[in-house]
Amino acid sequence: MKKFVFAAIAALALTACGGSPKVAMVKACTDSGESDANCTCIADSLEKNLDKDTFKAVATAMAAGEEAGNKMMEELPAEKQGAVMGALMSAGMSCMMGASEG
Repeated sequence: MKKFVFAAIAALALTACGGSPKVAMVKACTDSGESDANCTCIADSLEKNLDKDTFKAVATAMAAGEEAGNKMMEELPAEKQGAVMGALMSAGMSCMMGASEG
């Protein structure tokens, strides 16, 4: 699960360079070795379960690299941090167990 979280963060980071946050997330996730189906499910779930601003904030944090990204995530308000963690856990559980968000 830790690998997935870092992959998700790395994927979202790519959005700072332009393009869709979801596309960037899927690419970073698959680059980490996860299947395209799982990565797409995770990205869809996060997009569905986070508000647009939080989704973009997570993408920006991922683009900043692990250390800077973690710091940026820590600077989010507590309720946003909780929403991100909840969405990541929900996505990981449902997608890694074979459920589809689509």
